[in-house]
Amino acid sequence: MMAATMAVGLLLPGGCARLHPRGEPGGSMALTPITAEPTGVTHVGKFVWHDLLTPDPAAARAFYGGLLGWDFRDNGAYIEILHHGRKIGGIVERKPKEGSEPVASWLASMSVADVDEAVSWANAHGGEIISGPVDMPLRGRGALIKDPQGAYLVALHAKGGDPPDAHARIGEWLWDEVWSTLPEAATSFYRGLGRYASTLEGEGYVILINEGRWRAGVRRVGRAEYHGRWVPVIRVEDPAALLDEVEGLGGIVLVRPGEGPTDVDTALITDNRGALLMLQRWTYPAETEEHP
Repeated sequence: MMAATMAVGLLLPGGCARLHPRGEPGGSMALTPITAEPTGVTHVGKFVWHDLLTPDPAAARAFYGGLLGWDFRDNGAYIEILHHGRKIGGIVERKPKEGSEPVASWLASMSVADVDEAVSWANAHGGEIISGPVDMPLRGRGALIKDPQGAYLVALHAKGGDPPDAHARIGEWLWDEVWSTLPEAATSFYRGLGRYASTLEGEGYVILINEGRWRAGVRRVGRAEYHGRWVPVIRVEDPAALLDEVEGLGGIVLVRPGEGPTDVDTALITDNRGALLMLQRWTYPAETEEHP
């Protein structure tokens, strides 16, 4: 193991990890690059990576491999997630604090041009820096931030650049949205943090835009227990067709397509260790891509 590593250590009760430049008791790992080949391009405000923090990596492999056909590659203590050979995320074992319930969660990384500037913005506008900025030899420079409403994300300037700015394939990350009872405040915070050029506002929903592309969403929620969290979205052909398999693999279906606030193309689920995510059918305008 290289001496210069980054560890994802013991987690806070709210479900986030501290980032450290070196290992600490319980093991260390080198977080791998987010691209197979350097691109040299930064797409500010885009969510470019997702790490699953889970008490049971073996269960995560079984769930996501069975549901979405993901593959996995061990890299020391860190597990890379691949979809048809393309890296799309990672898995980190999260050991819960004594007496706390072991629940998994997804932690997303948002691309920024300058991590230190992002940290300064967050500090000046009510956010909290949980750890960092820290230089990760393989991944780049990052900081773990909690927004004023309690949602966690990583501000990341990736070494070698961000992944190509392509449409999400079936089985890959489509979107990330932050849930808030105070969407105006959340929009203001993230518009500054992510340097978004514009927004598109609908009923109870705001879309954050950069480079002419939709990058993330802000969803108004009415219940306090749903407030203050980032929820990732995976693109699928038909969410309803996957729900029996979700339950068969040990996950929970919270909202079926067409129920509650979701539309007929979206389902809200947890994986088999409690990580929250959405499955969504989506067709890009004038889409011509072929899916493997």
